[in-house]
Amino acid sequence: MEVTIGQQVKFINENLKGEIIAIVSKDKVLVACSDGFDHEVMLSELLIIGDDNSHTYIIDNEKAESKVIHKTKQKEPEGILSKYIASSKYKYEGALEIDLHLEKLVEFPGKLDDSLRLHTQMQHVKNCLSAAKEKNIKKIVFIHGVGTGVLKMELHNYLSNFDFLIVKEADFREYGSGATEVIIKNS
Repeated sequence: MEVTIGQQVKFINENLKGEIIAIVSKDKVLVACSDGFDHEVMLSELLIIGDDNSHTYIIDNEKAESKVIHKTKQKEPEGILSKYIASSKYKYEGALEIDLHLEKLVEFPGKLDDSLRLHTQMQHVKNCLSAAKEKNIKKIVFIHGVGTGVLKMELHNYLSNFDFLIVKEADFREYGSGATEVIIKNS
């Protein structure tokens, strides 16, 4: 973005506007703001505006072209199932073992309230099930643990909506009562 002293700007993440009064570096400017203070900010945090308060976008075509991903260069994404496919259980038995315990899914599980915890776990189930169907994976074991049974009940309710799935308790000797086995039938 090319800027000059005197240009009017708006802040992207704040309800402020002002005028550029100095250029500090190639990506930082000093702005005299509507709050009465001068702020040193990154150009990426500003929009240049015209006299009629409309946004003026300056596009650096060279930079934009470097960001475009051409189909010939595009790599196959790793996908949500990559860490599960790498496990020995999948290699030897063809079964994906997906652990739904929150500490395996998010970095700070203690910061989530109960409804967000369940939503996060169920969203992971939906994403994994969809990806497994696309990759023609036939067997998934969702490890939900015993707990209060809320996740297990929600999981079974969700899975019961699909005709192409066979849902049953996973092997008790291996998982106790804390896992559900899902077989994906050919469609």
